[in-house]
Amino acid sequence: MFLTLIFSVLLFTIFILFFLKNTNINLIRFFSLFGSGVALILSCMLMIEFDPNSYHFQSIATYKISADFLNLSFTFGLDGISLFFFVLSSFLIFLCVLFVWEEPLLKEYALTLLIIDLLLLLVFSALDVLLFYIFFEGILIPMYLMIGVWGSRERKIRAVYLFFFTLFLARYLC
Repeated sequence: MFLTLIFSVLLFTIFILFFLKNTNINLIRFFSLFGSGVALILSCMLMIEFDPNSYHFQSIATYKISADFLNLSFTFGLDGISLFFFVLSSFLIFLCVLFVWEEPLLKEYALTLLIIDLLLLLVFSALDVLLFYIFFEGILIPMYLMIGVWGSRERKIRAVYLFFFTLFLARYLC
């Protein structure tokens, strides 16, 4: 239940931020801080609720898409290791939103941070290898944009190399 709520809050926040105007700085600050803060609080509640004596996945959320020709099932859950990465990601994105408070392009920065947060949380909770791969590769796009827009010249060049390495070469090595 908490996983679904965290994903929903982040999706709702991204949706709201996407349609806000750049001139509404206070509203952008409120929604970005609200979304990342709620995700952090719910992640901490997941950690409090977690049973360390169980070796099974916990907080399992399953989403099913059924149609006449299509039957898909997506499963998310947390174990002991992924829980700490889940909470740490939520905490770090919350701090990042606080630290970019005076950024001139705050809307775009907050959008990329919250998209990265959502994708990271999906990566750490995915119980399917295909979903893990899709969300892991999906993180590359907002990270590339963030480095490309707000990074220095040297970082931009390294970001291009890293992006193409993970996009093409890593697939052939595995």
